[in-house]
Formats: sequence, C-alpha cells, structure tokens
Amino acid sequence: MKIGVRIPCYRRWCRADEVRRIAVAAERLGFDSLWVQDHLVAPLGAPEEIAVGGTSDFLNPGEPNAERAPMSLFQYYAGDDWWLDPYAVWSFLAGVTERVTLASDILVIPYRHPIVQAKMIGTIDQLSKGRLLIGTGVGHVEAESKALGLDYARRGRMHDEYLRVIRTILANEEASFQGEFVAFGPLRTLLRPYGAPVPFYTGGNGPRAIARAVALGDGWLPNAADPEGLARGLRLLEATAREMGRSELPRIAVSLPNAIRLASPSAVAGRKPLMTARQAIDVLKAYEALGVDHVSLGLLMPNCELYLEQIEMFAAQVLPAFR
Repeated sequence: MKIGVRIPCYRRWCRADEVRRIAVAAERLGFDSLWVQDHLVAPLGAPEEIAVGGTSDFLNPGEPNAERAPMSLFQYYAGDDWWLDPYAVWSFLAGVTERVTLASDILVIPYRHPIVQAKMIGTIDQLSKGRLLIGTGVGHVEAESKALGLDYARRGRMHDEYLRVIRTILANEEASFQGEFVAFGPLRTLLRPYGAPVPFYTGGNGPRAIARAVALGDGWLPNAADPEGLARGLRLLEATAREMGRSELPRIAVSLPNAIRLASPSAVAGRKPLMTARQAIDVLKAYEALGVDHVSLGLLMPNCELYLEQIEMFAAQVLPAFR
C-alpha cells in the first residue's frame, strides 16, 4: 500500500516556503505521494444560504441511509479563510520534487472548463514526467457552485461529461465532442501526456459515487471511511461492476484527513485522541487488508513545525511497516 500526505492548501500558514519544506521532507523520508485539495471561494450570506451540504453516510455501517448534517462555512474552513489553487500547487510541487506522485483528494471537476483542465493536466503531467494521480469530485458546497454560475442540481452529470471531455483530449491528437454541456470539434489538442494515461480516481462515498467509479474511474476514492464501512462500499462496488459488465475492478484509494494524529513530542490531544505508532500501523493495515492501494493522510497540522514533526515520526515509526 502506498502512503502519502496532504499539502494543506487550506491552512493560512501554508505558503511557498512551507509547501516546499513539506514536499521535500515527505519525498526524502519515503512517502509515496503528495495530495492537494480544491475550493475556489467561500461565499458570504445568511447561514441557510451558505451552509456546506452533507455528504453520504452510506459507508457508515450504523447509518447506511443517513446524510451528514450541513455545517456552516466557518465550521467547514475552521476559520482559516485560505485556499491555494490545486493546479498551481501541483506545478510548484513538480518543480521541487522528483519522485513522489502528485495527487488530489479532490479536484471539483465542474468548477473549470474541461478543455482548460485537460490543458493544465496534460501540461503538469509533462512537467512532472508522468507523476499525476487525479481524484475527482462533483462538489458539495452549493453556494460556491452558485458563485460560479453553475447549476448545483446538475453537477453530477456535468462532472461525468467533463471527465469524458478531459480524457478524450488527453488521449487524442485530434478530437470532437458533442454533449449536454460541451460541444466542439474537430480540433487539434496540441498536447499529449508524458507516458501512460493519467489515472482518474472518482471520489464520493455513496452508491451514485460507486457507480460513477465503475463507469468512469481507474479508481474509487472515498473519504474517511473506517475499514468496516469501506468493506461495505467494496461489496457494492463489486456488485455494481458485475451489473455494469466491468471485469476489472477500479483500484482503491482512501482519503483519511483526520484519522491519524500521532503522539509526537509537541502534539496536544484535541477532539480526537493521539495515537501511538503501533495504533497507526494497525489502522492502516486494516485498509491494506481490504486491497487499498493508496492512502492520503492529513496528520496533525495546526502549524508547519508540528506537521513536519508528525511527518518525521510517521516516516520513522510507521512507514517501515509498509515497505
């Protein structure tokens, strides 16, 4: 199982020097990947107009049909009021690293025109020498979609069509497309990926997301499911693949932004307890046993120094169990 850490695009302390320090340290210490995330703006207004929507709790075995309650933007962004653009961060990372995979958990595909995204993806794939792994999502902040002039109710269909457009452009020297949201061609694409096709892992935790992964994804990327919940999702993934006639299952990556908080020397327990290295190994081994091939970790990150301390402790005491 490959293990990576987040570049905390959403922390106010995360600037050029900090991004470089985290990236260089993670690569030097043996992590496999660096993960970016995606939001553009945080709209203001009445609480009921700007709440962040709930995400599916299908993978929670105790509440299979529940939806997580909406939260305020202040709760969602933890008061940091900050977000770096993931494409720009990827370009920066391509220049300061040589080996690690550059991944996302996730890119909100409906937020940017697919031809523009295909150009950015192809360019970064070339400049990083084929190191991209793209986790995609439909988005779950309705007010953010509204600020962009997008129909939130159609974001799922838009995601799927945009992803098809991006793949079409990346795979061909000449391309045409006729869809619900996008129509073009024939045209020359003016770019090809570095080597193998860029892998796309579609995100989301519910049945529709699982069906999307089977239909469109090289992989499936759920968020923060515990191993029991993930096993529930994998059963549905297998059943859906049979129904849709897909013989080879999508690969599995899991985003775990809050699951592991190591008891490093400067760490202070908050709402979640701190873990020993042995406990962290046990948690991750449970995912490995389910066939997970990539994990994205957040660890404890109130500031850069503590985050680096967490990364170093993890590399010394946890990573060797997965080599």
